[in-house]
Amino acid sequence: MSKPTFLALTALLSGCAPDYKVIVDEESLAPSTADDGSDDEGDEVEEEEDYSMYEGAMIRIIEPASGDFLPWGDIHNFQAVLETPDGEYLPFDGIEWSSDEDGAWTQTGSDLEDDSIDVGTHNITAQAVLPDGARLAHTIGGVLVQHPAAGTYVGDMVLGIDLEYGGTPIGTSCIGGAVVVIDAYGEEALGVSACTLDLLGYLTLEVNHVFEYEIDEEEIFGNAFVELSFLGWDLPFESEGSLRDGSMMSSWSGGAGGAELEGTLEVERITREITEL
Repeated sequence: MSKPTFLALTALLSGCAPDYKVIVDEESLAPSTADDGSDDEGDEVEEEEDYSMYEGAMIRIIEPASGDFLPWGDIHNFQAVLETPDGEYLPFDGIEWSSDEDGAWTQTGSDLEDDSIDVGTHNITAQAVLPDGARLAHTIGGVLVQHPAAGTYVGDMVLGIDLEYGGTPIGTSCIGGAVVVIDAYGEEALGVSACTLDLLGYLTLEVNHVFEYEIDEEEIFGNAFVELSFLGWDLPFESEGSLRDGSMMSSWSGGAGGAELEGTLEVERITREITEL
């Protein structure tokens, strides 16, 4: 038997060799999408907000004005604006309002109506935080809020008295200055007055009055307390009257200790300031 040749052995081995297949992972061959720190030419760049319109802006209160009087309980307008250095208005509604006198009073808006601010003399501030972070503020002072009738009144009190002295009928009268103060809410009026009675030219009597009234719109009612030491009086007399357009008047009458009294009080407001009696 002859020996197999080299070519024959090669062919024999090829026919018996295993059948291998190469499996390729297509995902492993895909290009990487990881951020390598470089910017793609197609990426969008976010633009910054333009706040240049607010450069040099100011805030100014238009209403109310310093020293204004605001009747308590009425509806009042509060208006403030943002302005450029050239005086042009900038639309801005986030204005915050506050008062040094009424800490509970706060409002928001550039033009608003309100009736809740309490009585007192107020320094009112309007402030704004702009979109660029700048803070602006404007304060007005001396804004008086109280009842329209509140204040200090002065005038005259006239007292007439008829009595017997030593069996002799006597009729006399006196006039004296009076001061009346109405509180900030317009609910109460307190006053004092004094005059001197002349009896027959040889006896003088000092007569003191204290007035305590309640107020209901234009009507007043309460007591006139009369102190007449000569007769041992310190008595209240029911009194009523009216309150209109800065003027107040009241009257009272009655008898005590054999004497008849009749009194009138007429006063005018001289200031909205509430004086301590």
